[in-house]
Amino acid sequence: MMVAIVVLVGLLQAGPVILSTGDIGDNYYDRPPAMLGEQRTWLGLFIADPKTRGSRLEATRVSFVPREEAGATVYRLVTTPPGAALLFSGVPRLSAGAATTVGQSIDLGAAKREAEFRLGSRLYKIRLQSQEPDYCDAVIILTQGERTQKLFDAARPGATNDPALVVSCDEPHFTVHWAGDLDRDGRLDVLVTFSHKYSYHPRQLFLSSGERSRELVAEVARYDRFAE
Repeated sequence: MMVAIVVLVGLLQAGPVILSTGDIGDNYYDRPPAMLGEQRTWLGLFIADPKTRGSRLEATRVSFVPREEAGATVYRLVTTPPGAALLFSGVPRLSAGAATTVGQSIDLGAAKREAEFRLGSRLYKIRLQSQEPDYCDAVIILTQGERTQKLFDAARPGATNDPALVVSCDEPHFTVHWAGDLDRDGRLDVLVTFSHKYSYHPRQLFLSSGERSRELVAEVARYDRFAE
């Protein structure tokens, strides 16, 4: 079970920042300096109409609004324009323009082992394979037609953005935060958290335009969060 208060240690990273819908709605107990630098620019994903899948990436301003809560100052993240579903900063291959949304907020586990996404004539499936109750043997596979790609393997070391920090298997968890087309090539892109450990929350952006060789997608950016 996830704790209600999440300390965003990852906000001190100097590289790309990726925030999911849940991240945007969090309370912050400090004003994260990595998000307030004058040099940082943002793209927000705005979902205009979930039924028609219409979405758009737009230049967005991010600020923190303080308020008093139980004797402490907490900060709420606010975007201008309001209502961003996702936020990106310093992520390669993304630019303002039209986007398509085909799925949001899907947890993979005992209740749901597979998620399907359709973009035009292409049907994609993300499938969790595991025989062990602790999911420490979990493998997550992306398929489209006859093509397959392994996105996660719990048997491999859990690498982070810090080369000195490797997480071991301890209550792994798997979420597809968003699925659709961000880079406007008509193929699937996904923002996911596929993690070895309950307290590690990497936001991993896979884009089809970053693919190598026969891969369907490639990870172009990762943003690490740690719950405490």
